[in-house]
Amino acid sequence: MNENAETEHGGGQASGPLGQTDSFPTDAELSRSLMESTSKGVLSTLTPDSYPYGSLVSHVTSEDGDPIILISDLAEHTQNARLENRASFLVDTASSIEGDPLSGARLTLVGKMELVDDPGALSDLYLSKHPYAAGYADFKDFNYWKLVVERCRFVGGFGHMSWMDGTTYSQADADPFSPNAEHAIEHMNDDHADANLIFVQELGGIPDASEARMVAVDRYGMTFQVPTEEGDRFSRVAFPEIATHASQLEPFVIGLLRSLRQDA
Repeated sequence: MNENAETEHGGGQASGPLGQTDSFPTDAELSRSLMESTSKGVLSTLTPDSYPYGSLVSHVTSEDGDPIILISDLAEHTQNARLENRASFLVDTASSIEGDPLSGARLTLVGKMELVDDPGALSDLYLSKHPYAAGYADFKDFNYWKLVVERCRFVGGFGHMSWMDGTTYSQADADPFSPNAEHAIEHMNDDHADANLIFVQELGGIPDASEARMVAVDRYGMTFQVPTEEGDRFSRVAFPEIATHASQLEPFVIGLLRSLRQDA
């Protein structure tokens, strides 16, 4: 295993479709962003006879990236966790993928379950994301639990995968654009296809492209899918600087486009 795989941009033991590039998030950053952008996952606990038992649960994410869940003492997974606290948690993008769901991203967190004695702000965060839970959150048999992450397995699609330790994962930041990325991508493809093409032709290394669709955007740049006679290619266009706030998305895209048009 490459000792630097956990921190390299472009991520993991096997490179993704763009290869290794410094303008692409690390797998730890992609993992944190995936956790922040999802609201449910599969919690797998161990039964008394050591069989894995999967349950669909709602979650929020702590500051360290640990999944926080609200579950009943009567539930099978809670009873399992009280007897054996080793567990895993799976989140994915399958519901948003057209075609093969395995082409999307997924993340498995491995660690130990802990009861949260004083949820405080975590409870407020959970109920803001899952307001329907207010009807049972105060029941005496419902409690907040967290999975303290020890290791993670991130898969970003075919040929893009890596393991990372819990510290690497917890110290990474979720992408500030992830909450609005889906809307931004849809807007660029529906209303600014001409801008997508300019980005790919001028900065994305495919000057003879005739069409381009944005497929991802993050604090480092934009990713486009470009149809060619040899098949689809992926093109990466870096932003001039690394974003730190969600409000920078629109000005970054507009500013980069204006600079290209002025130079033309």
